[in-house]
Amino acid sequence: MSLSRRRFLKLSSIAMSISMLPTAVRAEKNAGYPLLPIPPLLESHLGQPLFLTLKKSYWSFDGSHRTTTIGCNGYYLGPTIRVETDSDLKLVYSNRLSEEVAMTVSGLQVPGTQIGGAARLMSPNVDWSPVLPIRQPAATCWYHANTPGKMARQIHDGLVGMWIVSDKTSKNLNIPNHYGVDDFPIIMQDKRLDSFGTPHYKATAEGFLGDTLLVNGVQEPYIKVARGWIRLRLLNASNSRRYLLEISDKRPFFLIASDQGLLPAPVSIDKLPMAPGERREVLIDMSKTELLTITAGRAAGIMDRIKGLFEPSTLLNSTKVLTICSSGLLSLVTDNLPKTLVNDTSQITSTIRNREVTLSKPFGINGMMRDVKRIDLITQQGAWERWIVKAHEPQAFHIEGVRFKVINHNGVVPGPEDYGWKDTVWINGYSELLVNMLQPSYDHFPFLYFSQNLEKADKGSTAQMVINPSA
Repeated sequence: MSLSRRRFLKLSSIAMSISMLPTAVRAEKNAGYPLLPIPPLLESHLGQPLFLTLKKSYWSFDGSHRTTTIGCNGYYLGPTIRVETDSDLKLVYSNRLSEEVAMTVSGLQVPGTQIGGAARLMSPNVDWSPVLPIRQPAATCWYHANTPGKMARQIHDGLVGMWIVSDKTSKNLNIPNHYGVDDFPIIMQDKRLDSFGTPHYKATAEGFLGDTLLVNGVQEPYIKVARGWIRLRLLNASNSRRYLLEISDKRPFFLIASDQGLLPAPVSIDKLPMAPGERREVLIDMSKTELLTITAGRAAGIMDRIKGLFEPSTLLNSTKVLTICSSGLLSLVTDNLPKTLVNDTSQITSTIRNREVTLSKPFGINGMMRDVKRIDLITQQGAWERWIVKAHEPQAFHIEGVRFKVINHNGVVPGPEDYGWKDTVWINGYSELLVNMLQPSYDHFPFLYFSQNLEKADKGSTAQMVINPSA
């Protein structure tokens, strides 16, 4: 629809009038912020299996209208699964949807036979029950759909959940670790809602960008906490949007963990970027603060919103991620941060092979589209490689079955946001990665490396890798 100059000026004057209303009038309308929903915690006791049923669910994204969506165990976002290092978990996926689904756990270090994907595609009313050997250090991972050609839509629609690996080292640290009390899952997604609160998914070649930021499925949530330290496990589960988080009073985040687990020591960082698929754990001190808000960049202004009535906007209507309110109660953790979190004793045990990976424009890797019958890369378990990953368009990049450290971005040493072991990274130009091949995979059960811009991954920016097992 075209917008005449006269009509545009009229709408502009209305917007100006609204902006000049007394604060109390506008605040009254926005007073009902939702409490942050905390997904239920699912743990295995005495070797009992855990069950994830993929099925239709119902959810209110706008606080007023209930709409049909999909999820796990009846929730829009699935329960948080927590497992212990050195345990073996039987996980039962049950597909009760009317379409095929493949599932995986990004960040979980298990062999290709158990990772999921195209080789474990579940038809409607079919189950898959892998036994997962948990052998990695503590980390925040996430489980989600990775159905070939449908991953973007199914993740957008709700087949997502957080996965926590816990170990003795992390439990013994004097940091918050009581789930839902001082240790919170924060899952960010963007959607495009109609006037009835129903999400509408329509992607382009550049990906999907919504105009509404959702955190654990709601808009602009808040939490109430005791005075002291709190821990936020941040997950960007958006299809292609990258966020830049900061705190309203300009205090720093204390970053304690990246994709593959704890950093050697806490790192102070003022602004925290979050690429699609990335996970980060941060600590915030609420001992002397009653209220603060975490935001994610610039929100659409009044003029932007008016324009958005006539043409789709890629700006978010609100960039409030979370408001944190502290009470007079004493927290479980009030001491200073530990100076050391973990000791990284990793050593390079092989010669380093060089590889180049190019995320082609608009789709493809190294000029080739995904072929589920083709293996694109063969390497060896335990090997160390230097990958130069290039992108013609800025996008996130993920590798299964490995961990890596970022050596540089475009020749520049990375900032503290990219410290530690990772499996997902934002590529803008080129990045040099030191990649450690941890888990074996096979011709019929390969690992994937792909664009974490999910629309690009579905269109062909995905490749397959075999890591031959060590002797």
